Amino acid sequence: MTRMLKIAIVAALLAAGFLILAGVVWTANAQTNIELRESNARSDFPNGFVFNMTVEAAAGLDEVRLVYEIAPDGVRATAVPACTEGQIASCRFELGANARTLLIPGAEVTYFWRITSGGVTTDTDPQLVVYEDTRFDWQTVTEGNLTVWYYSGDEDEARAVLAAGLDTLDRIGALLRTTVDFPVKILYYDTARDMQAAIISNNAEGVITRGEVVYSDTAMVSADSAAGDITRHEVTHIVVRQAIDGPFGLPDWLNEGTAVYSQIQPLGGQQSALDLAIQNNQVLSVRSLSSASSGAIASRVSLFYGQSFALVDFLIETYGEQKFADLFAAFKEGDTTAGALEQVYGFDQDGLENEWRASVGLPPRSVPTQPADAEDVAPTTAPGPDLDRNADGDGVSGILIAVIVALTAVVAGGIVLAGLLVVRRAG
Repeated sequence: MTRMLKIAIVAALLAAGFLILAGVVWTANAQTNIELRESNARSDFPNGFVFNMTVEAAAGLDEVRLVYEIAPDGVRATAVPACTEGQIASCRFELGANARTLLIPGAEVTYFWRITSGGVTTDTDPQLVVYEDTRFDWQTVTEGNLTVWYYSGDEDEARAVLAAGLDTLDRIGALLRTTVDFPVKILYYDTARDMQAAIISNNAEGVITRGEVVYSDTAMVSADSAAGDITRHEVTHIVVRQAIDGPFGLPDWLNEGTAVYSQIQPLGGQQSALDLAIQNNQVLSVRSLSSASSGAIASRVSLFYGQSFALVDFLIETYGEQKFADLFAAFKEGDTTAGALEQVYGFDQDGLENEWRASVGLPPRSVPTQPADAEDVAPTTAPGPDLDRNADGDGVSGILIAVIVALTAVVAGGIVLAGLLVVRRAG
């Protein structure tokens, strides 16, 4: 038997021993003396979810964590519940509906409990719970992949909203060269007041929210006014998300301008606000329109939407639909605003602004005083839940992964070294 063959055999035996040991540990996990007596969750609208569990553990509890994921856009997260002491323990956790967890009606949450007792960790079977607005008796109408949930008015009204949503999925999908092929929901509220408890937006003084999209598959719409156009606007946001499908976002003028473009006409006051600003040469800069904060106050919200629409309309009518789709494709690849515009149209934000200003009879804007690349950072990642908790599963940090890899390398190196030493001594 050659020396190299001996080394290979010894190393293989040691590695096999390591794997057998790992198998013993896994078997011990499976045989942990833990009995789950009860596990449930209930929707507590508008506050969020309440999770409860009762468990019997002969060795007591070392640690309990609730592991959950909010579909369709959330990432797996963990939370530490409050638990009683003793062999039979009860645990409770309240998951609040706020800007951190982004809970809206219809949200589906998959969860399980991770229980550590006697140094051994066991996961319970996954469960599913749905966040529901229990104030109303909801009905549904469905066609294709779109469902409208409604509680007021008649079915004909709900079907008119359904038709507006389906038309938008088709028209804006064709415009952006994308297809929304997953189930989409519209929660149709009778009034903005009814919808207020369900939305995430923090309204600025004097600004009323009549529609909102938080998840990539759900739009909330109120019936106060122009319900069809509010539906077209919000469903467009769902199509836009699908078009850029990834971690990068869009400048707000492009996102909101496309949504207004999908409407039959701008909502009341938006066009007149733009006309007045053009007349007085007081339009907003394209750079400032990159953030919706420009329209976060009542005095400017109409101008923000009106001018964002005008920019999108100018790009489509002047340069065509294909280039507009190419612009979204550039953002999907992670390009900056200036980079995407340069790649597709040959000008940056300032060039776009002056092209558009010329089209409405305004002189070029003076050269900006800020650096040329101001407000032109790479697109930020698309907004998601602010998980102020420990990540779990796919949420493990890169540093932790690096540490695990390093420790694995050390163990592997030790196995090989042990094999060499045994061979040397045998030789």
